[in-house]
Order: sequence, then structure tokens, then C-alpha cells
Amino acid sequence: MELKTQLQFELTEFVDNRGEERIPVIGNYDYWLLLMEYFLAKSDSFEIHCWNEEVVAIEEFTSNVPGLFEITVKDGMTIFTGLLTVEIAEFLITRPMKRERRLAWFAVFLSNGEQHVFSSEQWGTEFFVPDVTEEDLLFIKHVAPDGTLFNQYT
Repeated sequence: MELKTQLQFELTEFVDNRGEERIPVIGNYDYWLLLMEYFLAKSDSFEIHCWNEEVVAIEEFTSNVPGLFEITVKDGMTIFTGLLTVEIAEFLITRPMKRERRLAWFAVFLSNGEQHVFSSEQWGTEFFVPDVTEEDLLFIKHVAPDGTLFNQYT
């Protein structure tokens, strides 16, 4: 059996020194948009997690992409799941920011069938890619901000 290479990577520099706000020091999420475009193309379903108190992000998602997903509320989170449509992919790419300069969603998980493809967590500052290919790795390292910490393992 062939061992699969996994990749976990995360940003290490934030606007506040302790990283509690999870706003990247580079001041933008261009890297996140490029990662999402890349992995959306390999995916057919999604799951988005928002903390229940993130009312604006929840309302914006539900009012702009109506009826194309299921909503579950548990453990303090509102979770959207469904098939990845053109409308949802477009929304993720065109409306990712909150007014506080932080990504709107706590976590985004992308899958293809039953296979997990990519996850973005902690408001777009921690990531996981199972079964990462050399092509994936080259792309990720090219778009990741300076100072990103990479942990590759089998």
C-alpha cells in the first residue's frame, strides 16, 4: 500500500502579536483566494463553519446563496453543507471578507465525493491537504505568504 503525503501549513505572523485575531500581518487574503480557486476546481462539495455569534457572516451567506445547502447548528457553530455549485464557488471567491478585515468564515472544507480535498481553518490561517501532490505543493508554496510554516508527513 502506498503511503499518502499529507500537508498541514499555517501562517505565523499576525497583526496582533499573539495571533488571537488571526488577521495576517500581510494585510490581505490574496493567498487564500488563490488557494480556494485552485482547490475549488478539484471539489464537488463543501462545508462551511461559522461561530453562531458571527451573525453577519451567517446572514450574508444564507441571503446570497438561498436553498442550495443544508444548515446545522451544533456546538456553538452554524454549519453549511452541500454540493458545490457555481453560485457557491463564486460567492466564496468574491465575498470572503468581513468588515473587521478578517475572513468571514471560521472554517471551509472542500471534498470530492467522500474524499477530503482541502481545509482552511482559523479564518484562513491554518490549512490541511491530504494526499498532496508535487504540483499541489509547488503551487501552495508559491502562493503562501512568507513565514508560512509547513508540516509535510506520511
